[in-house]
Amino acid sequence: MKFRKEQDAEIEEILEGCRQFRRASQQRLFNLFYNYAMTIARRYMGNQENAEEVVNDAFYKVFTKLGYYSNEQPFRFWLRRIVINTAIDRLRTGMNILPSAELQSWHDVEADSGIIEELTREQVLAMIDHLPPAYRTVFNLFVVDGHSHEEIADLLGINAGTSKSNLARARQHLKTIFINDFEFSRKI
Repeated sequence: MKFRKEQDAEIEEILEGCRQFRRASQQRLFNLFYNYAMTIARRYMGNQENAEEVVNDAFYKVFTKLGYYSNEQPFRFWLRRIVINTAIDRLRTGMNILPSAELQSWHDVEADSGIIEELTREQVLAMIDHLPPAYRTVFNLFVVDGHSHEEIADLLGINAGTSKSNLARARQHLKTIFINDFEFSRKI
């Protein structure tokens, strides 16, 4: 508990320096939270280059909007929301695909649960990367970040039914990717 208070005090000191536009404080904040922000952005963007752009944009927003942050919640939660919203904005404007997802039918496949338990983090991320952006975004918002379909609909400007449909298709697509890519490579 003592370590946590010391860490919170250090972050607050860094944030105060950022509010005063000190470059050294901005660099410290960036270095301290870069991996955390990159992990979030990577899940949404599907590749490293786009995720890096999202992280850079998100930190720009952090530095220019830091006056809106209140320490009533941990900084990490505020940063997480900024990174997610920046990724969604990038997907919505850059690809213009979130309001309507492509409709495809996926075969229902069953997977051996023993194999699933052996998946590494990198393998799971790679499978999520193969999802179409609309499916990947809804999957991340619902499964990983815990948003309801109504919240997702508000965030993405779609209706809740579309969110549910995209989630179902994302799950089915992941099953197909798992069977086609992962299980095949295990048999070799």
